Amino acid sequence: MKRALAVVAFVLLIPLASVTVATWVPLPPEATALTFHSLLADQGPAPTLLPGATATYTVRFRNIGVSPWQRGGRTQVNLGVRGDSLKFAELGMNVGWLSANRVATTVEELVPPGGIGTFTFTVRAPATPGIYQIPLRPVADGITWLEDGATLSVTSDLGFHSAVVDQSSHPTLRPGEMSQPLMVRIRNTGARPWTRGIVGQQVNLGVAGDDRTMSALGVGWPSADRVAIQGEPLVGPGGLAT
Repeated sequence: MKRALAVVAFVLLIPLASVTVATWVPLPPEATALTFHSLLADQGPAPTLLPGATATYTVRFRNIGVSPWQRGGRTQVNLGVRGDSLKFAELGMNVGWLSANRVATTVEELVPPGGIGTFTFTVRAPATPGIYQIPLRPVADGITWLEDGATLSVTSDLGFHSAVVDQSSHPTLRPGEMSQPLMVRIRNTGARPWTRGIVGQQVNLGVAGDDRTMSALGVGWPSADRVAIQGEPLVGPGGLAT
């Protein structure tokens, strides 16, 4: 009986002795970088915002490489500001970003090769009106920047714009003669209503460049460089002011 057990034990040990243990060796960084590639799939329309206002924005990239993008893992892909620029954070445009030059990571936990990664983040319009172009590009931090990029154009706008519709004919007067009341009609082509009597919302008809040298010609002007205020209590976008 003991001999039989010894034989069985010997037989069982034979296959175990021939087992080869495989060891996983990670690719070096320069080789890993070659497995990351992306292509812009789509992005939202460029936002126009009041200074200080915020908007949520989405950019989507397709994974055209061979490495999956794993959120929270070594192969996480973020959406970065090209060149690691801090300019836009210094302007106060970053709201809840990962860092001053990393705006977001993928919404999806895993983006396999061929899949689409969604980057959603919030941006704030700077205090100074203007158009601000944020160059964006996917990046696997510690590995490589991916090659395709996108540009987010943010317009910080006060919302006040106008276009002249019509006006009275130019008067010809004798010295000292006073004209009949003159009229100018202007369309509100902006995004904000014009409200008479509210500072910052009322629209006046002013002398270009705040030139006060013409004030001697004025009769009943609100001030030396403002000839009239809107006649209507409220002029919404697209409406006419007299």
